[in-house]
Amino acid sequence: MFCADNLFLWITFHLLISRSSGYNNVTASNVTSLRKALLRNYDPYLRPREQQSDPVIIRASFGTKRFNDISEKEGKVSLLGYLVISWNDEFLVWDKENHSNIEDIVLKTNDIWWPTIALANPIGNFKTLQNHYGVFRVQSTGVINWSPGGLFSVTCDMVLEKYPFDTQICDVVFVVLGFSTDEVIFKVNPDILEVHGTTEWDVVNTQMFAISEGKAGLTIRFTLQRKSHFVVLTVISPLSLLSFLNLFVFLIPVESGEKTSFGMTTFLAYSIYLSSLGASLPDDATHSPYMTMYVEFLMILSVVIMAVIIVQTRCFYYHGKHLLTCCYGHTKEDNPLFSVENKERSSGKTAANSDRILFVCFFFILGSISLYFFAKMTL
Repeated sequence: MFCADNLFLWITFHLLISRSSGYNNVTASNVTSLRKALLRNYDPYLRPREQQSDPVIIRASFGTKRFNDISEKEGKVSLLGYLVISWNDEFLVWDKENHSNIEDIVLKTNDIWWPTIALANPIGNFKTLQNHYGVFRVQSTGVINWSPGGLFSVTCDMVLEKYPFDTQICDVVFVVLGFSTDEVIFKVNPDILEVHGTTEWDVVNTQMFAISEGKAGLTIRFTLQRKSHFVVLTVISPLSLLSFLNLFVFLIPVESGEKTSFGMTTFLAYSIYLSSLGASLPDDATHSPYMTMYVEFLMILSVVIMAVIIVQTRCFYYHGKHLLTCCYGHTKEDNPLFSVENKERSSGKTAANSDRILFVCFFFILGSISLYFFAKMTL
């Protein structure tokens, strides 16, 4: 039993030493001779296929760390991520046993074929992805791996009709320059790493698929949903309160003389909100946000209220010593029973009644407009 155990240990030790010595016997001349043998008749302009009718299959996946910037005004999306791609080069295959068990070697990018990948929808200049290290590590099976990454800034056409309850779809498109889908085929891994949104946006879905027509390439699609809480608290809620407060102009006694100034102040507040929305949203004449149209309708409603108030005030006050009776009924000036005090009392009651009617009418108009636009923004 003791001899058997010693024999087993001796054989295991001998195998480990033999394998270790085999790996350690690789010299610089071995690697140099292998590199020269592989590149002796290598043409970097040819696709790495013996049969040039066969396509090069590129396996690809995409990893995203986080979104750096999402700008509706500029129609731009910036994210920090990286591609993980690999392909097989049939001209760079060797038998490890015949080459001192060398499993992989390093080759310069200028010496071998590699896909020239470019961002198809960039912000700014059109640039290709660079191999900053200038070399590729090639395995004995001919597999080459590459992981280009960086900050990708792309265009994104955003439709902001339902702002701030909108959902946007943005694509990051990569293409291989100089080759069609018949010559280079992408096989994508749809499992994208966890993507973190921003303080304003949530990432609700991610997709990755190959381009089926035209230039060979792939598309990474992100579905972004806006976090509307901030806009609701800072814009929508103050606007709703302001629009409701605008109706209380009808409850101010006409004798106070403050109706006109109150209505004008509300109108100016609407103008400020509309200008701030215009500064933050893109200049898109084809898809105007319902939020902007809602503020404009509130301004129109405020103008109508101001016109009604001016007419109402003019009907209440005297022209000289006589009360305008066009709005509050006809009176006979020669009737001694109808004194000036009775006229003023009658006109005051009539104005108060008209204020109540106008308040109710404009309340229903405002409620209908608000329900319509909020339904458009949220449904």
